Amino acid sequence: MLNIRFPQKIHVQIGFTGLIHIISLVFIFSLAVIVRILPLQWGAYLGEFDPYWHYYVAEHIVKHGVGWIFNDGWIDTRTWFPFGRHVAATTPMGLPLTAVTFYYILKSLGFQVSLLDVAIYLPPFMGGVTALTLYLLGKDFGGRETGILAGLLLALNTAYISRTTLGFFKHESIGVFAIVLISFLFLRSINPTRTFKQCVFYAVMAGLALAYLNISWGAFYYMLGLIPLYVLVAILLRQYTPRLLVSYFITMGISTILAMPFPKPGLAPLTTVGGYPALAGFILLTIYELLRHVRIFRLGFLSVVVCVVIVAVGSIILYQTGLLSPIAGKFIAVVNPYFRKASPAQVIVESVAEHRMSTWASFYYGFGSLIFLVLLGIYYAFKRGKPMDVFFILFGITALYATASYVRVNLILAPVFCLFAAYGFVRVVKPMLSSVKTLFFPVKKKILTGLDPKLGLVFIFIFILVLIPTFMVAVDSASTPVTIASASVPIREYREDWFDALRWINQNIPKGTPVICWWDYGYWVAIGGNSTTVSDNAALNTTQIAKVGMILLSNETAAFNVSREYFNSDYILVFVTTFPIHGRHQPWGYGDEGKWIWMARIAHAYYPWISPTTVDKDKNGLPDENTLLGKLILYACGIPVKFENCKVVYVSPSHDYVVYGEQKITTQVIIVKGTS
Repeated sequence: MLNIRFPQKIHVQIGFTGLIHIISLVFIFSLAVIVRILPLQWGAYLGEFDPYWHYYVAEHIVKHGVGWIFNDGWIDTRTWFPFGRHVAATTPMGLPLTAVTFYYILKSLGFQVSLLDVAIYLPPFMGGVTALTLYLLGKDFGGRETGILAGLLLALNTAYISRTTLGFFKHESIGVFAIVLISFLFLRSINPTRTFKQCVFYAVMAGLALAYLNISWGAFYYMLGLIPLYVLVAILLRQYTPRLLVSYFITMGISTILAMPFPKPGLAPLTTVGGYPALAGFILLTIYELLRHVRIFRLGFLSVVVCVVIVAVGSIILYQTGLLSPIAGKFIAVVNPYFRKASPAQVIVESVAEHRMSTWASFYYGFGSLIFLVLLGIYYAFKRGKPMDVFFILFGITALYATASYVRVNLILAPVFCLFAAYGFVRVVKPMLSSVKTLFFPVKKKILTGLDPKLGLVFIFIFILVLIPTFMVAVDSASTPVTIASASVPIREYREDWFDALRWINQNIPKGTPVICWWDYGYWVAIGGNSTTVSDNAALNTTQIAKVGMILLSNETAAFNVSREYFNSDYILVFVTTFPIHGRHQPWGYGDEGKWIWMARIAHAYYPWISPTTVDKDKNGLPDENTLLGKLILYACGIPVKFENCKVVYVSPSHDYVVYGEQKITTQVIIVKGTS
């Protein structure tokens, strides 16, 4: 027994088993963080695109406080020129506020850190915290062993690592943590073995966690659907108790009230189709509880039928009268994958790789051999049939469906997948371990496991071997540069191009003059280049994005006429990647030379004369030479072209590989300025 003495007469006794568990948790947290900071070898930068915006908002909070969030106090004119962007109404504030909170805490403790440091390192830290939170959830679900293994699996899960690596300062880094925490607290609040006071306490905490999710990530709609779905199934399975009603009312009530003052989500949980399931849950539980006390409805099934009919009719009436508004198209696309083809504006959703439907390859890459253990875990949970099992089976099924519709959502599936995999592994291996113990620690009393000890050892060894490749893939996936450090191409090599381009923009383009570029690079140019842009990754104005596509795919004269008329700008930026074949550089496909097809499709919805066929008349897979983008692609490949109404004012360093005939891939940022 290890005795640890703390000041103020606090005395804690930790047994050997408890010490092993503490060491295991420290190891899991450390491993989760270390794996996620592997990109540090290429430098510490904000990753991807959206993190630049969230950092920009966090920086504004540090400088100006939080009052502007609630009084419409900031219209950002550096983005979406000339209209600007209503920041509070279009940005979930949970992430910037979290970063600012950590920043002030660290500063108060004497740490000399910048807000940028906090933004860069927060995602790996939250990855470790989420793994520990899943341990708590797994411990309630299947014991300490399940909790520890679930935390370890999440720490090394490829799907989750991809959204919590160094610099990935996006909603997901705190959103998945909130989802796991909500599940843990809500399930504890409905646990019949706990006192009523404990039930209320955990329900209040679950409400606070759900409010945090509501103001942090649009995926709060998922939890607003999952919990009411569980309520319905619990009633159908006759697992309803009055405690479920109390917990649901407290959790949903607190989360809605606390999130409402924030412009995003504001009233969305009450007034949109996505938030209606939460309201339906209130109605369902209230009616069911009332009907339980009416003699004719005490049989149960009739009560459920009446409740469901009332809720269904009410939802139809509310939607038809306009009291319920639709949610964003990308959320509808999760439920109905074919919706993205029903509206021209949804082409933008489809143009983003992470918004497309999953393939078996992407699914297996994200979870590997865990898939087989998950099936075992689901089987044992289904067999046990406790309320917690029902909740997680619903969690798993709905998250799996969402992942199939929307590949990005695999990170929501990751925690429950790791939980089921851990539970399945423990249930299978535990009897084997009991058998194997007899090989090394003979006991007088024979352990009846029905399994030969040597065979059990072989099975355990096989299970571990099956998991090792999954862990190796996870570590390998984390060991890549952040997006801007590799110039947004899949190489493990530092590239100076975008850093140099953003410095040039900051120093040479007049402040307030927009830089026209495809929306993928909008945040980099606006925030990193301290400049002004007309479109970015928020995709707030489809019409404006289509106009940018039209500009890039028009001839020089038309392109600069439109850019001057609508945006008062002479600067147009493109990004082109090339690779050498037989001494000549060819388009690689990771820059605008690969994105032009989406530019054409989006522009076609508003400018019918622009389409993939009209832009690529010679059918070589690239825009024709008479288009501005087509000319710049040829220029990037080292092919002489004649510019009539513009000139190249900047080209990034890797263009030298083309000029001097070096056999290296290029990631060229090219900026042209209109001349007439």
